[in-house]
Amino acid sequence: ILRPNDAIVFNDTKVIHSFLNGTIKTRKVSVNLNKIIDKKKEIWSVFIKSNKKPKVNDKIIFGEKLFALILDEISDKNYKSFLIKFNCKSNDLRRKLNDFGKIPIPPYINKIRPVDEYDFQDYQTIFAKKDGAVASPTASLHFTDKLIKKLKIKKVNFINITLHVNGGTFLPIKTQQIEDHKMHSEFGEITEDSANRINKVKKNGGRIIAVGTTVLRILESSKNSNGRIFPFKGETNIFLKPGCLINSIDGIITNFHTPKSSLLLLVFALLGKQKTMQLYNHAIENRLRFFSYGDACLIWNKYEKF
Repeated sequence: ILRPNDAIVFNDTKVIHSFLNGTIKTRKVSVNLNKIIDKKKEIWSVFIKSNKKPKVNDKIIFGEKLFALILDEISDKNYKSFLIKFNCKSNDLRRKLNDFGKIPIPPYINKIRPVDEYDFQDYQTIFAKKDGAVASPTASLHFTDKLIKKLKIKKVNFINITLHVNGGTFLPIKTQQIEDHKMHSEFGEITEDSANRINKVKKNGGRIIAVGTTVLRILESSKNSNGRIFPFKGETNIFLKPGCLINSIDGIITNFHTPKSSLLLLVFALLGKQKTMQLYNHAIENRLRFFSYGDACLIWNKYEKF
């Protein structure tokens, strides 16, 4: 399907060991890092699971010389999280996370079995370079070295951007009106070189294929009204939903998303509700796999043009 001079845009974020087991006094707790709030002070937004509600000023001990203090509890319409401060600096924390932390495999898998040695490779894309994600950009997991070699022979372009995925991506929409949903923010970067290469492909008549909703999210955050891409570095809380003009891409490779998710609304924005429901009914009837390790589909933007 892809032609010479088309471009595939990948997310080169790397999943950190963001799942931690710890104790508060004598009871066990599990902590999922969500997003770094203050890099200098090592303050993180986290989700905490415990059989007793954690409190501000509780001390979470993860291992020898690694602990964190709960600074605040944050509640909004979608979820409850905590702010914690680690007892070490950034470089030291990354090293200690590698020692004490685990790869944050999806909850639907973690309920069945614990993390094993294979997860450290299986849940990381082959494009992973830049530390910062707490979940994998799973659409990229479908790509292998063998497939990439074939695409390069065909002279398809490969372009990298970065969006550090956080846990907010997977939180369900709980509001009655989608306009009331508070969208999470994520840190991303598009270099000047990547922006120029994307625009050059477009100018020469090639098609831009985003691999995953994370790629589409940052491309739509860094475009002008004509879909031209500009360099970008910072936070984005863009909410792609029906009514949005999505014109930064020609197609997207994405997995099948769960009901009541912002990711499914993104597909609605591209295809419309009726066509999306037809696609999902086809997937269900043919027993395609959903979730992070599931099957993927290629969706054309403005489908009738193809």
